[in-house]
Amino acid sequence: MKKIILIILVFFNALSIAQLKSITLFSDYSFAGEKNLAITRADAVGALVQLKFNVFENFGFSIVSGYKLYSLNEPNVLNTWNWDFWTNRYYPKIVSDLRADPNLSVEIGAIQKMDLIPLIFLVNYDLTLFDDLVITPSAGAGVNFYTRRMFATETWTKKFPQANYSFTYSYRNFAPDKKGNPFFAKFGLSITYNLLSYLDVSASSSYSKIFETKKSMGYDTFPFDSEFSINLGISFKY
Repeated sequence: MKKIILIILVFFNALSIAQLKSITLFSDYSFAGEKNLAITRADAVGALVQLKFNVFENFGFSIVSGYKLYSLNEPNVLNTWNWDFWTNRYYPKIVSDLRADPNLSVEIGAIQKMDLIPLIFLVNYDLTLFDDLVITPSAGAGVNFYTRRMFATETWTKKFPQANYSFTYSYRNFAPDKKGNPFFAKFGLSITYNLLSYLDVSASSSYSKIFETKKSMGYDTFPFDSEFSINLGISFKY
């Protein structure tokens, strides 16, 4: 607890002497490196905002946040989600209904998404290569506030042989969400080009590593241990 209070005090002390340097709007594409659970694919699109502060000379820090929408692929997710309603009550009823009526059939699938809101603190240093070109390495840490969402898709078909007719209908069955807020370390590199006195364009890439905190902070249900991100942005300078 004392360490957390000390970090907060250091942060607010740095913020009090820092000057806002720029506000950057980023588009984001991210994908998982080392995946957890039975996830076979995890990638996202999103948007981020970065507030960049200058402390002295070329040294400063940034605060980054935004939103990413992850699409996740996890075979057999209906059985691995630990959805008691589906496993213990609903799916047995489906099996029973199909056995009772040979003219009834169903196609079952699942779609999984994850809403991700990162909050990141980075320390950065600007290296000026030319008058209009700056390279900025950065390192820091953050927290991912996530919500994993999953629903089953059911397409039912009822055949009426005497009328030579089939009736088909579809609907979704939503599972309980999985949530958490695991911490991570982040390392990145950006290239910024000055267009106007008040406007820059930038491209960046970064790597994030999730801290292992088993049975807490939602780590056990988070879909990956590492993440790669690519960003394009425009900066408004102050």
